Amino acid sequence: MKKVVSTGVALVVIGGLAFGAYNFNAEGKRFEKNKSYDINDIETLKVDSDSWEVRFNKSDSNELTIFAEGKQINDEPVTFKRDGEELVIKQNEQEQSDFFGGFTFGKKGTIHINVPESGVNNIQLTSKDGNIAMSDISADNIAVENNAGDGKIKDVSASSGRFASEDGMLSVENSSIEKLHITSTSGDNYMEDVISSEAKVTSVDGVISIKDTKEGKSLDVNTAAGDIEVSYKKAPTSLSVTAKSESSDIALNLNGLKKKEDTENLKTGKIGQGTNKLSLSSDDGVIKVTD
Repeated sequence: MKKVVSTGVALVVIGGLAFGAYNFNAEGKRFEKNKSYDINDIETLKVDSDSWEVRFNKSDSNELTIFAEGKQINDEPVTFKRDGEELVIKQNEQEQSDFFGGFTFGKKGTIHINVPESGVNNIQLTSKDGNIAMSDISADNIAVENNAGDGKIKDVSASSGRFASEDGMLSVENSSIEKLHITSTSGDNYMEDVISSEAKVTSVDGVISIKDTKEGKSLDVNTAAGDIEVSYKKAPTSLSVTAKSESSDIALNLNGLKKKEDTENLKTGKIGQGTNKLSLSSDDGVIKVTD
């Protein structure tokens, strides 16, 4: 019995040492890279990230600065490349050439992008698996595609913003985006104190919450499965309303709303001349609107 126990302990110790050695090798050495660019030379900022977090913030200088920090196993994990007026930032996943494959443990890395107050014309961000954050920046056009990971947008201004997510939560706060388009397959969407003339939010499965919004030309919200909640910071004065839910309650608590249709699954009406549009639909979820 003692021999069996001793052998087992030895195997655990050897295994632990081997795993520790692997873990050290898999994590590799620390990687850091930074560079600055004249914002006047950049028309489009394109970011393609496999698994690292990407964070946009306001720059303290008049230059666009990039700082990448994380783990390097073999090849350089992040590259910067100028192509005419386009700046491309690319992060590739590194593979470990042993029986564990490409697995690494803990936080892999972060790409920090600091944009001057003057902003940039176009931001294109594609992320395969990693969180995304944008804070206190401006751009003419922002396009974000995120396969898996949460997104947090705060204090951002843009003429147009398109955010697409396959699996992850998205929040947009205290921002001004003239034309806003959000599509989500699986994950909740939260908007608070967002100014948008034309906004469209579409979700397959997830809650959609829009708080303290302002009356714009159009707000179109649709989810196949999930509740919809909309609240206005100031009571609308000229709004046409359509709310449809196949199997749940609809509550429209809007001052001055004159209802045209008022059934269990469909409610329509307007406030004032009804110049602006509010359209809400959920196949399976409660709809609630307040001012």
